[in-house]
Amino acid sequence: MIKVSAYVLTKNEERHIKDCIESIKWADEIIIVDDFSVDATVEIAKKMGCRVVQNKFEYFSKQRNFALLQCSYEWVVCLDADERITPALREEIEYELKNSPKGYAFVAPRKNRFINKWILHSGYPNYTHPVFFNKNKMHYKDQMVHESIDYKGRKFYFKSDILHLTCDSVKQFVKKSDLYTDLRSKEMFKNGKKFRVLNLLINPSVIFIKMYFIKKGFLDGLSGFVLAMLYSSFYTLMKYVKLWELENK
Repeated sequence: MIKVSAYVLTKNEERHIKDCIESIKWADEIIIVDDFSVDATVEIAKKMGCRVVQNKFEYFSKQRNFALLQCSYEWVVCLDADERITPALREEIEYELKNSPKGYAFVAPRKNRFINKWILHSGYPNYTHPVFFNKNKMHYKDQMVHESIDYKGRKFYFKSDILHLTCDSVKQFVKKSDLYTDLRSKEMFKNGKKFRVLNLLINPSVIFIKMYFIKKGFLDGLSGFVLAMLYSSFYTLMKYVKLWELENK
């Protein structure tokens, strides 16, 4: 069977890292790329047999491309500390490894958990960057957040979920969003995106309508409503406010 590397990006992830590693312990090597955690993340990872490489985080695509350089094998599984490879998804990946992969990039539906409830609408299935791929055929585009890949060819889709423990509290959502909106606003500013007052008046409403109505977030009950409100009135609003702030500095 073809050998596979797995990598995980971490920063103070002691409460997540053990279960994350457990879900990929079948990989031939596990590399933890750590942004100088001050909790027990590194200690836990080393005890579980992972190779830990510490590298200062600047933005996501840069950290991910650095992680690829640490991988010994051509084929790679990647996930974040708050994600889990399900047993069913593992079987699909191992099938490709045993039978020579039919492509070079494979994505999986990502099921998000928000405040102790699995979100089954509001954007599910959420296909992000590939979870399993040939590192010699792609790299991450130079994007600070919500990074995509530079890859020419067909992507293949797994049927089984990758689990994402998104946020277990509103406080955690706000903390994550503060980082992501910082990076996104800086990227927009760098790319010449100009702030417009209409961004504050229209974009949040568009995001709410998209998540709650078009993507049927209303079927997720109150959780779907709260999630749509947070993404529209906090995340979307804040990234444009921060863009305005950067322009005025």
